[in-house]
Formats: sequence, C-alpha cells, structure tokens
Amino acid sequence: MELVLTVLRPLLAARPEPVLKGLKIGTETGHGREGGPPSLPWLRLTEESHTWRWPAVQRVVLRLTCWHRTDHDAKAAVGLALAVLCSLRGVRGVLDVEPIVGPIAAPDPHTRKPLATATAAVRIRTPARP
Repeated sequence: MELVLTVLRPLLAARPEPVLKGLKIGTETGHGREGGPPSLPWLRLTEESHTWRWPAVQRVVLRLTCWHRTDHDAKAAVGLALAVLCSLRGVRGVLDVEPIVGPIAAPDPHTRKPLATATAAVRIRTPARP
C-alpha cells in the first residue's frame, strides 16, 4: 500500500482537475466519535485483501474512498484517482491494475458527508532489494 501511496500522491497533485485541488491522501480517517475525515476533500486507501504468489508477486485489492463537498465531486475525484491508479502499469514494480467496482457515490452513514468509493486489484512484483 505504501508504494501505491508514494506514487499516487504526486500524480494526483499534478492533475489540473478542480475536484482534486487540495485533495489529501492517506490510510486513515479521523479518530473522533464519528470517525470522519480530518479535512475535505480526503481520499483514503485501505487494503481489502492481500495474496502472495511465488516468486514474488503480490495482489492487493485496494478500496479508494473519497469524502468531498458534494456527491458529484466525491465521485469525480475517486474516478480520477482510479483512472490514475489504473495507468500505473510498469511504474516501480506495478505489473497491472484492474478496476473491480465503482466509483459509487453515497452519503457516509456516520458523518452524512458526501463520499464515493471504488476498488481495484493491484499486482506488484516485490523488488529483490530496496
């Protein structure tokens, strides 16, 4: 997951789309009672599953969840993040990325803030050396 975050952050920051302006990307949300995002817009990456095949190929299913100011902006931002993620083939050991579901918009059931979610399978060749 750290590899994806490291690559995705600067690529999304360089995009010109207004819905990505000020987007923060992390692996957690707030720690308050409702657990909402620390700020808006916020993109959270979480690992849904992880498998390992010999010799060193990992398959990670990532969920992208974006909280934003409107449903439309949340869905557009997570869709753009998914598109950028899917374009990473060959970058730093990424073998391929395949979208699975989404983007789907719905209000956050805890905070009622607009959010959208998508999932993708990322196959990565683990490097022999750091």
